[in-house]
This record gives sequence, C-alpha cells and structure tokens, in this order.
Amino acid sequence: MPQDTQIIPVGPVTAEAACTLIRQSITHCCSLDHGHDPAILTAWLINKTPENLAAWMSAPDAAAWGAYRGDTMVGFALVARATLALCYVVPEAIHQGVGRALLRQAEGHARKVGLSALGLESTRTAEHFYRRNGYVPHGAVQTWAGLQAQPMRMAL
Repeated sequence: MPQDTQIIPVGPVTAEAACTLIRQSITHCCSLDHGHDPAILTAWLINKTPENLAAWMSAPDAAAWGAYRGDTMVGFALVARATLALCYVVPEAIHQGVGRALLRQAEGHARKVGLSALGLESTRTAEHFYRRNGYVPHGAVQTWAGLQAQPMRMAL
C-alpha cells in the first residue's frame, strides 16, 4: 500500500463519501459481475445510499474504516457482527494494497472483539482476492437479481 494512504475508523458522517466510492467501485471494477447490464447495476446499487450506509455504520456491532489519500477516501470496509459486509476500493487504487489493508483492519477488529471467524459474500470479481487472503468457500453460491455471491469464511 502506498505510504500516503492511511486506514482510519470512520462513522456515519463519512457515509456520502463511502457511498460515492462504493458506487464507483461497483460500476467500474465489477463488470465481470454485472456485465454493464443496467437492470443488474440498478438492483445492486439501489440500497447503496448515504442514508443506508449511515444506518449500517451506526448499527450495534458495526465497525467501519476508510482508506484515505489526503482528504480523499479511496477505500471503505464495514464489518457487521461476524460479517465483512462491504469492502470496496476506487478504480484508481485497485491492485495497490488498499483492499488488503482494509481487510487486515477488519480481521484485526474481529479478533479484538472475540470472533473466531469472519464471513463474507464475495462477488465473482473479488473471489480471487479473498482466496489469496485466506478465505475459503463456505456454502453454495447465492444468486440474486442476476448477480452471484460466493459465501466465504476465514478462521481467525
């Protein structure tokens, strides 16, 4: 990860920036999943609003982090209970260690709060990333609105 990138805990006040980042990442980095199909993209993005992100970040047992370069958020991760609910990086920061740093932060948090494993539902785009980082399939592939998600898990 570039030295000018910092991972810091974030709260609901960053929901607008996180929402913009997530929407950019899904739209531009996850074409393997949505194939630029407007209906699939709309279904995937419909709940990615600042209001929803603020609520998710405020939920009990939730923790969130932003990866920043200066004042610009370039990555975002959210753990909800024992699940990595969101982990996204802007297109300009892909393959620079930002996602891995966010993942390690989430895993460290999970260990700190006493979790024995961290689960997630991976897109096809991100599955190799998670496998490289120690996650293994944990259940059957889920299908929804033209998207596939592979449940994955890593023992901590």
